[in-house]
Amino acid sequence: MNQLKVLIITTIICLSSAAQAQFFKANVLGTVNFAQVDGDHIGGYNKFGLNPGIGIYHEMDDTKAYGFEIVYAQKGSKLVNDPDAAIQPIFIIKSAYIEFPMYFQLKLNTIDALSVHTGVSVGVNISGPIDDGPRVSDAEFNTIESAFLLGGSYHFSENLSFRVRHGLSINRIGGNYPVRQRTFNRFGMYNRWFNVGFVFGLGG
Repeated sequence: MNQLKVLIITTIICLSSAAQAQFFKANVLGTVNFAQVDGDHIGGYNKFGLNPGIGIYHEMDDTKAYGFEIVYAQKGSKLVNDPDAAIQPIFIIKSAYIEFPMYFQLKLNTIDALSVHTGVSVGVNISGPIDDGPRVSDAEFNTIESAFLLGGSYHFSENLSFRVRHGLSINRIGGNYPVRQRTFNRFGMYNRWFNVGFVFGLGG
């Protein structure tokens, strides 16, 4: 954990230095996650979580840009019960990550205010309890998660946009929960989430 703190502090310092160099611009992420876990026998993006962060990006020209972010991401899954059912079982995976997304963004020629982006992310798991009602146990997730990212943004102005992003684990996230489900021809447990919210640019 101390190594993670050093990595986060070093990354923030590097982001600040890069932004001050004026080659990059900085932004603040005010976003949230709606998540699920493939392979846990539960469907639906029912797990709500915070996803704040900071980032830098460089505009290659009027249509293309690339960027790097550091975010705190709450993910996992949650069982939603039938309100009329006599028995209301509890099952919640409350995982949290420090993530380092990298992406390439392209503005659409047809609608200048819209852009699409794709990229990858590396995440470090910092917690992952499973609450199944009678007890709370450690999910024993892998320390490192890699993920594929795909999303789009609507730009209200140069310094304000609304972003939607979908993420999917590339590698198994591990876990001590019995897995017998096969999703997209893959066995095991994988994070899947939608990330929505506003991105605030800093400076002109």
